[in-house]
Amino acid sequence: MNKAYGTDPVSAIAESEATGEAAEIFADIRATMEIPMLTSIWRTLVAVDGGLRAGWRTVKPLHQTGIPAAALARVIAGAGLPLPQPRIDVALPSAELAAAQAIVDAYNRSNGMNMIALTALVVMPDAAALDDTRAPSPAPWPVLRPLLAADDIDADTWALLQDINRFGGGTGALATLWRHLAHWPGLLAAIQAGFAPLQQSGALREAMQRVHNLGRDEAAGLATLYQGWLIMTHLTDRFSSLGRSGARRRATPRQAARDASSGEKRPAFGGPRRLSGCVVPLARWTPIARRVAPTRKTTSGHQMGHY
Repeated sequence: MNKAYGTDPVSAIAESEATGEAAEIFADIRATMEIPMLTSIWRTLVAVDGGLRAGWRTVKPLHQTGIPAAALARVIAGAGLPLPQPRIDVALPSAELAAAQAIVDAYNRSNGMNMIALTALVVMPDAAALDDTRAPSPAPWPVLRPLLAADDIDADTWALLQDINRFGGGTGALATLWRHLAHWPGLLAAIQAGFAPLQQSGALREAMQRVHNLGRDEAAGLATLYQGWLIMTHLTDRFSSLGRSGARRRATPRQAARDASSGEKRPAFGGPRRLSGCVVPLARWTPIARRVAPTRKTTSGHQMGHY
């Protein structure tokens, strides 16, 4: 791909424009996360050299467990999300309303799972917070309306999108969901009218904070699995590099002299003190790893997925 794509949702590559490795990874993300389309976080990574490959390879094992989807359901159930009062009338035919609802559902699933799984890479693990319930697969997705390019949206609708994008304190790039709903300007107007009071009262911002807090709690549990996967990957690489010596560590000269004088044989990787922090993550990851679909092995022999 010779075209230079941006790192904001509007200038990011469209799924239909992806070719080669990017298209293959996009397809793998859709299949693994069981989503009909990609949100901008993955599409913007195409503009970062190696970013898409590295990002997906890192988080894919967590999505393969099926846990992020179940965690998202718990976040939504516990967040107490506010609704417009009275309920807004979108005045759309049932078929059109169903088409818009499918788009919203797709973004909720994709963005929500991304929030939890990607946060798990950066928070402190908390094994006590892990709920390893696996969510069932969603119902088959209908064919979604295409994402409109900025040039295909009239000026009035674009201004409406920008206004809605400020709800909840948003001041950055235009969220792709709103652009995807630009097929229905009347629906956008109803969203603006219905949620403006919630924005003014601060209810939207409070709800966002609750979602973030619950998502972080779920991510802390999931981080235990991520830590276990990293440890297993490291151990597998380490055993492979040691070859016939197996679990025996490569001692420094000082360690070798000390071992020879004491006659004590020490375990690999620094002994029980260093291994003690590995026990819980490994214990939680190992049974879950068995239910993850088989993936391609790397040159060192451990399974990391295709990307």
